[in-house]
Amino acid sequence: MRVLGLITEYNPFHNGHLYHLQKSIRVTGATHSVAVMSGNFLQRGEPAMLHKWARAEMAVASGVDLVVELPTVYACSSAEIFSFGSISLLDKMGVVDAVCFGSEEGNLKYMNKIASVLVKSPSFYNAKIKEYLEIGLPFVVSRSKALLDYFKEENSFNDSEIKHVKQLLQSPNNILSIEYLKAIIKLNSRMIPYTVLRKKSDYHSKTITSDICSATAIREHLHNKQKLHDLRNVMPSKSFAILEENSKNQIGPIFSQDFENIILSVFRRESADSLKQFFDINEGLNNRTFKCASSTSNLYDFYDCVKSKRYTLTRIQRIAMHVLLNIKESDITSTKNENPQYLRILAFNSKGREILRACKKTSYLPIITKLANYIPQNEIAKNMLSIDLRATNIYRMSIPNKSVKESNLEFTKSPIYVG
Repeated sequence: MRVLGLITEYNPFHNGHLYHLQKSIRVTGATHSVAVMSGNFLQRGEPAMLHKWARAEMAVASGVDLVVELPTVYACSSAEIFSFGSISLLDKMGVVDAVCFGSEEGNLKYMNKIASVLVKSPSFYNAKIKEYLEIGLPFVVSRSKALLDYFKEENSFNDSEIKHVKQLLQSPNNILSIEYLKAIIKLNSRMIPYTVLRKKSDYHSKTITSDICSATAIREHLHNKQKLHDLRNVMPSKSFAILEENSKNQIGPIFSQDFENIILSVFRRESADSLKQFFDINEGLNNRTFKCASSTSNLYDFYDCVKSKRYTLTRIQRIAMHVLLNIKESDITSTKNENPQYLRILAFNSKGREILRACKKTSYLPIITKLANYIPQNEIAKNMLSIDLRATNIYRMSIPNKSVKESNLEFTKSPIYVG
């Protein structure tokens, strides 16, 4: 058995994901696959369009063998924390041989070099990033500039390569890939990293022009209330059928605007000082978010009011989710360098069962198939789980279907077996 690890959100599972899965299996020679998937709230600070069990079922119905949940404290956080939690979860399973991620680069040569510098954090690089941060540049921009300065200082690359690295650092999927590589180095993991070139559609693309489009385009299509049938050609048939069924039963799709009143109410309930207790709300940003929440009446206007050259839209969206879910600075700092504390099973097939059977002998983490039977082994695990439960309880408030909205999904939903 050779097990492939994937890091995913599947929001929703579309043809691009299917291409990545099939290509990753070929590249790695894997016989089995496991996907770590974000739960009901995602890395860009948005709710998932369908709840985690539906999205996990989409994945297994389309060829993934096992889907496990990335705890919310990692899933709705920065690229660094998201990546560390995901890689750590795969690593602690003890059975994953390779991890493969999509990138615009399609080659690990330069990304490995960048990841190595970020882990070693040399003094010249540290001084440069501090310099750029002090003049008010966002962290991502400051880091990219500091890296380029370091490579020039060390004569690591020629001018043409420096130009290539600069372009590489402007892509969100390349940046995530570098974070995955960093985590592998930090954990001294035995997993072998691979990357495959993303096919056709750009990560941020909002248009559907072929049989492969971005998840963003699919969500935009649904948010604009365009015909569901139009998505039939951009999703695997079983994945589309699950989306169609959930839409028909009014279980989804869910969007950030469905939480608009709750988010603005919570911001208005807090004081400017109390907002500082939430993760990533630095000095000054607390006043800005409080003022904007008090003077705007919808989420789009709130985000537009807060964002700036220094404070990106994605960062503001994540902050909004942290406030919504009551995720404090202390919740993140206490877990950001800790491994996930449990392995939560969402969906599997017969080969997924084989992975779980092997995991019972090798996993460093307790495996949760029935939540009622799980007892957290320490305070970190207890807090991590409480955030997951809170996230689902808040998420279901946005589901139109009354019976689903009122059911305690975390205890009524079991891992889904796809035969």
